[in-house]
Amino acid sequence: MHYRPVLDALRRFDPPHALQDAKGPLINLALNENSLGYSPLVAQALGAALASASRYPSTFCDELREKLARHHDIDPQRLVFGSGIFEILSLISAVFVSDGDEVVIPTPSFGWYNLTTRLNGGTVVAVPLSEHAIDLDAVQAAITPQTRLIWLCNPHNPMGTMVASGALQAFLAKVPADIPVVLDEAYREYAVAPDVPDGIALARQYANLIVLRTFSKAYGLAGLRIGYAVASVETASLLHKVKVPPNVNHLAQIAASAALDDSDFLARSVTLVREGLADYYACCEALGFDYIPSFANFLMINLERDGDEAANVFLDAGIVLRSGREVGLPSWIRVTIGNADENQRVFAVLHQLAAQRPA
Repeated sequence: MHYRPVLDALRRFDPPHALQDAKGPLINLALNENSLGYSPLVAQALGAALASASRYPSTFCDELREKLARHHDIDPQRLVFGSGIFEILSLISAVFVSDGDEVVIPTPSFGWYNLTTRLNGGTVVAVPLSEHAIDLDAVQAAITPQTRLIWLCNPHNPMGTMVASGALQAFLAKVPADIPVVLDEAYREYAVAPDVPDGIALARQYANLIVLRTFSKAYGLAGLRIGYAVASVETASLLHKVKVPPNVNHLAQIAASAALDDSDFLARSVTLVREGLADYYACCEALGFDYIPSFANFLMINLERDGDEAANVFLDAGIVLRSGREVGLPSWIRVTIGNADENQRVFAVLHQLAAQRPA
């Protein structure tokens, strides 16, 4: 059969092999999920929603759209929903990227930016991070007349670092108005700092800014797959032209709406992560392991040994996490912040690894 040649250069997206091959119970700290689960209000809403599951969902998530627009105080026509941020990234590339177009991506970063760019024929212009963080000056310097899109992730995945509000505003002011800037804020709810940017507020000022948020992380709805973009009305209209109708299932729409009503659950989720990070910092400092202070719900730790081997040691202890080798940090691991018991299981293995280091 004939197929598009670009597919020969692409790899399919696979979850961690340990999750695919698991034959027993494991603590999954590899995918940055919410260890608290989801709000009790979501469970109640889903139970009631099952009665209408035989009906097609709203193509444009109409009820959720109105509610979320009030939540953010924006025009509902600026919202575009997708089956998680993955789908929205693909929609954006389908709209803005054609053969030979340049797309600027701070690297390493979330892998789907690269894949969806190449799938649409774009050329990736990789801009190295600086001290594990996005170098906005270098990103700006990489812009050429062929640039059609810029991907930014803030807080950054996989490093957990954050670009501060002032720096981001200064950058946006310098980007040509005809180049879309995608600001992926999947982890923003976890970013507790006085200078954390609010992409949705910035999108009111910059028409070329497309801001992404998700219900998968802090709201705990990863299994239902729902995220959204905030863009100009014109950009939103373009994204709707390439969107599958309907693309977000009925239960996901109901669950997201209920999740918005439970600010207490959101606050508990954020507190659990911030307190967990503080415990990780203390453990790493006591054991002499370097780490990257995180504004997300995960942490990069330098174990000063092969990250793949270290991940296997954790797997032997029933814990799945990520090796840093896949993001260019071969002696590091990335771990999702879990609940107190899960974190203590990780700390026990960290002590074991520390004891194995040469004197």
